[in-house]
Amino acid sequence: TLLLSWRHLPETRPANTSGDGGVGAALRVYGDLLRDRNFIGYALSGGFALGGMFAYITGSPHVFIELYGVPAQYYGWLFGLNALGLIASSQYNRRLLTHHTADAILRRANRVTVLLGLGLLAVAASGWGGLPMLLLPLFGYIASLGFTGPNAMACALAHQGHRAGSASALIGTLQFGVATVSSMLVGLLGGGSALSMAAVIAGCGVLAYGAHRLLVGDGMPE
Repeated sequence: TLLLSWRHLPETRPANTSGDGGVGAALRVYGDLLRDRNFIGYALSGGFALGGMFAYITGSPHVFIELYGVPAQYYGWLFGLNALGLIASSQYNRRLLTHHTADAILRRANRVTVLLGLGLLAVAASGWGGLPMLLLPLFGYIASLGFTGPNAMACALAHQGHRAGSASALIGTLQFGVATVSSMLVGLLGGGSALSMAAVIAGCGVLAYGAHRLLVGDGMPE
């Protein structure tokens, strides 16, 4: 496929813009992006929210199977249920965008994410309600990513048309950097306990809200 694409797909980018400036120019573009408060605010907001999902992916097998005694063959069903919530919210987000801006949806979703993360932390710390009560806010948090992720990405790239490729690459780097750290923290904070997983997820929710609130402020500029 790669060879066929290289052989038969024509280059659509003008030749005089290809590779301009080299490494130095690329670094200057990344520097400009890092100084763009709106871009970084949206990128970090989406990245921190995604970090909560990676904390869930890292911690949930041990929490569900070892701590709560869920049979291994049923873990996949629980994981799939959360994935279904994410898919459903992503589809509903498309409908919401016909009536609301991406920034407005993201702002509300971030608030919900904070509440769900803190609710999850409270349940994990108290042990109240057992596994069912742990699953409810966890499902809600994962589902909320269908609103936070796409809208954070759209807002971050909205005014980056002239450097969209670099901006997208930087967003990916930030997101997976946060994901790596959050996954590590689940193990470091409490050996993969429900509390450590919930604490990292809640922290990611708070940081996602804070990044948007502090760096973007009242909304995306026109």
